[in-house]
Amino acid sequence: MIASATPAVPIVFKGREELVEQGINILCQQASRFLAILGAGGMGKTSLALHIMNSALVKDKFAERCYFIPCELFEDAESLVQGLGHVMKLTMQENKSKHEVLFDHLQAAHGDLLIVFDNFETPWNYDGSRVGVRNLLEKIAPYGKVSIIVTMRGPDGPGDIPWERLGDQSGIPTLSAIPAKEGFKAFAGHKLQTSDDSESQIDLLLYQLEYVPLAIRLSAQHVKRVPLEALISMWDQGKTSILEEGRAPGRLTSVSFSIDLSLQIFKIEGEILNLLSAISFLPDGIPFWVKNLPQI
Repeated sequence: MIASATPAVPIVFKGREELVEQGINILCQQASRFLAILGAGGMGKTSLALHIMNSALVKDKFAERCYFIPCELFEDAESLVQGLGHVMKLTMQENKSKHEVLFDHLQAAHGDLLIVFDNFETPWNYDGSRVGVRNLLEKIAPYGKVSIIVTMRGPDGPGDIPWERLGDQSGIPTLSAIPAKEGFKAFAGHKLQTSDDSESQIDLLLYQLEYVPLAIRLSAQHVKRVPLEALISMWDQGKTSILEEGRAPGRLTSVSFSIDLSLQIFKIEGEILNLLSAISFLPDGIPFWVKNLPQI
């Protein structure tokens, strides 16, 4: 189940070279062992972690000791320990708990070891599980041979761990215009026929999509089936409802699903949801929001 939930390293990957280099430098050159890839849904946090994890320098440092944990499968500390034991191929012992077997393995490690906790917001925000999950993470962190990458929605890394962050204070930024366009064309493939008019149409569409990687990939998939002009019209009429792939919506196949998931994870509802909905119409949000928001 873990293997089938672990994604492949994306082939189409544009505009993130500097972030990949920064992540590699943190893990391989600096003293820090803790890397947090944070931000909103659909920004490509998982893709970024996979490219860092599979880079030549990281592979050279950690060899075969890189372990990817798709945390959407796990709701609490107990299930996370079970998942770690599975990917590390640990043998359970009658006289020891799963926790003891895991910590003995980390203590005995002769080479550097990398654990990637992807979509860590799932167990971190699951009802009643945060204390146990936090304790587990903070017990793993002190082992000197262990480095950790977490990807999660939100502004801060989990627990009292000195995380090095990628991106800015808001986490991973959206793409810039040129790599966004390169990515759109790569996803669309040979079905996309370009002209002066189509180039300007693509530019406008990507601007309206705000250069969000997930939205770019899902919109480009439509070009394989409908002309670009039809896609523009579909976007004008349906907005995020057209940004879906397949019949079963998920966080990687539907922008609306990804947005709803963030609302559920952070328990945004009632008056807070109404306020955020109103703020979303402001082009620049609320300047100095920490100071001004209580006055609204």
